[in-house]
Amino acid sequence: MKKLFLLIASACMLAPATSFAQEVKRTEDDKTVTIVEETQTPEGKILTTTVYQKNSVFTNGFWHNWELMAGVGTQFYFGDNDKYFQKFTEMLTFPDFDLYLTKWASPSFGVGIGANYAGFTGLYQSRENAAAEHPHFTTNKDYPNAPAAQEYYKLKYQDGKYLNMFALLHADLGTIFFGYNPDRFFNVDAYAGGGFLTGFGEKAVGATFNAGLANKFRLSNQLSLLLNIRGAIASDDFDGEGYTNEPTEEHIKHNVPLDGIFGATVGLSWKIGKEHSKWIPASRVSTIYYNDAVLADKARLEKALADAANANADLKKQLADNEKVQYIKEVPDMWFHINFIVDRWDLVKRELINLQSVAGIMKSTPNTKYLLVGYADKQTATPSHNLMLSKNRVESVYNTLVNEYGVDPEQLTTDYKGGVDYMFYNEKELSRCVMISAIKE
Repeated sequence: MKKLFLLIASACMLAPATSFAQEVKRTEDDKTVTIVEETQTPEGKILTTTVYQKNSVFTNGFWHNWELMAGVGTQFYFGDNDKYFQKFTEMLTFPDFDLYLTKWASPSFGVGIGANYAGFTGLYQSRENAAAEHPHFTTNKDYPNAPAAQEYYKLKYQDGKYLNMFALLHADLGTIFFGYNPDRFFNVDAYAGGGFLTGFGEKAVGATFNAGLANKFRLSNQLSLLLNIRGAIASDDFDGEGYTNEPTEEHIKHNVPLDGIFGATVGLSWKIGKEHSKWIPASRVSTIYYNDAVLADKARLEKALADAANANADLKKQLADNEKVQYIKEVPDMWFHINFIVDRWDLVKRELINLQSVAGIMKSTPNTKYLLVGYADKQTATPSHNLMLSKNRVESVYNTLVNEYGVDPEQLTTDYKGGVDYMFYNEKELSRCVMISAIKE
């Protein structure tokens, strides 16, 4: 019984030290989602308002939001003479391996590289080409099912393997047309780009243009099931049919200078890198602190205010009598805002005029120290770039005050904060600044 009493007493003592938070309001319109949360603490309560911008995210760093896609499947290579195959399945080869690495610069667009490794089967016109310098995967095996009209060309099998490497541009169609949603089950990644084919065992190289649709079915924050449907256009340099030296001009006229590649693979898509799973929605946050203890002591504050008013009158009389004081001992509670152009730290003439006025106040208060703090707009650049901007801005103001306007450097202290949320009137331009305030000792 005694132990139970001690446990209850301890809980009662700890209860005032705890705090809790709850969502009290949520509103939504076409462009934003606003969430209001209330946190209760022993000192009072805190009201936090967070406004999220729909379909808008913060710019990420280089090592964020990478994606690796891999799959295996089948494909076929369609050259000039492959139309003479009796069955479509004679052109199919397995396995075909795909590998793609993509850096997403935003939820909608990315850049990357890719590669396909596959075998191919085709038909080659061997007549008049027996002495060609580029056999291009031609075998000694005749194709037995050629139509009678094509027996003249002595069609032989082609059989080989190749590697197709390329650079790509990616577009997430789901995000582009329906907005950013990290929990969407199905997404389509459309991609296109150029590269080249190189053969194995043959001196065969050809240029390619590649395009496809990577269909992704979400399994988790990082993994998706992948169905990749792709195609490519390849130059005749690769399979050698561009070297055909037939005696009839009519045949050369019908020779197509490009070949086609089509394939489909099944595999996985894996999001990698820092903060790989989701993008960070763009937002701004404002916080209001309510101190219940201070509010409850209103009567004491009102009395202190009245006493301060009386003391202020006495101080004014003493100040009038003190004719020896040649400078202001303390500046009033005020601050100065020096603004900058986006991504710049040089002072425009308008701000130089304001700074000249500030310098006059500083020199008239030699016993007062001032704090200079540099800021940047959090919504525009990366944290590291914003930190550099805020540092250069405060140094520019410091150097102007000291070197141009003759302020004593002993009066100045500098700091910089990097990128910050909206400081004034929900305008990000006003956050690109240096704030100057007197240090109260």
